Amino acid sequence: MTQSEIPFSGQPVSFDQMPTLTQDMALAQVPQAVIVALDARAAEKQALMALSSDLLENFRPEIERLTADLVQRTLQSVWEKRAGTYQEIEP
Repeated sequence: MTQSEIPFSGQPVSFDQMPTLTQDMALAQVPQAVIVALDARAAEKQALMALSSDLLENFRPEIERLTADLVQRTLQSVWEKRAGTYQEIEP
């Protein structure tokens, strides 16, 4: 049953009516579909985090180049402003 197939009663559920999972709940009491869904989510998260690490590692040279360029341009701009200030001072 997909989420769109789940009947909606139209009545809001209060916080007190929501079921809670406790440490005392035996694994056998958790429906197999929930276990499979949780395992799938964990695998999806792990794959996404691995992709993140791979992307960062592959982009590292470009990130370093862009960072160095940004620092150089920023310092050049600061120097030009400072040089302009010195030119405005008359002896």
